[in-house]
Amino acid sequence: MKAFRSLALLGASLALSALAAAQDKPSTKPAAKAPVPAVVAAIPTLGVADPEQLLAAAQAYVGPYDCEFKQTMSVSQHQVNGYIVVTFSSKAYTMKPVRSATGALRLEEVGGGPMLLVQIPAKSMLMDTVRGRRVVDSCVHETQAKEVATDSNALGMNLPGQVNTGSCSPGTARC
Repeated sequence: MKAFRSLALLGASLALSALAAAQDKPSTKPAAKAPVPAVVAAIPTLGVADPEQLLAAAQAYVGPYDCEFKQTMSVSQHQVNGYIVVTFSSKAYTMKPVRSATGALRLEEVGGGPMLLVQIPAKSMLMDTVRGRRVVDSCVHETQAKEVATDSNALGMNLPGQVNTGSCSPGTARC
């Protein structure tokens, strides 16, 4: 029993002396580097906008949008002239504006991202082009809301109960 007690005391004293020595020595571990946020690493380099892109950027509806299911979206000018920032669901996307042949304004995510915002006179929609689905739809800027309120045919179609009589004349069988 005496041998066990002295062995235990010897082990304890060695452990304490090792602990004291470790506290006296400076740490040999290099200081951990601060992690670089993924957002900073993912920022693409933006090229200088050409006149067509600048014209398209000027046509973008900038400001808050009210979307379906009480969701909101925001569109703002980027600090680099000719680019747009779309913010939805706490994520911000840098977009390049492109005018389409149909009159719609396409805001395409730069850096090969999948997001696409399409603005037409009646509404805007944010789409994921990789998944092939709408992320949010029926987003309306105050300018679009005014367009819909003043133009009963803003969607380009006849609504139920609405008859297109613009090209019909009385007494003709076809319009």
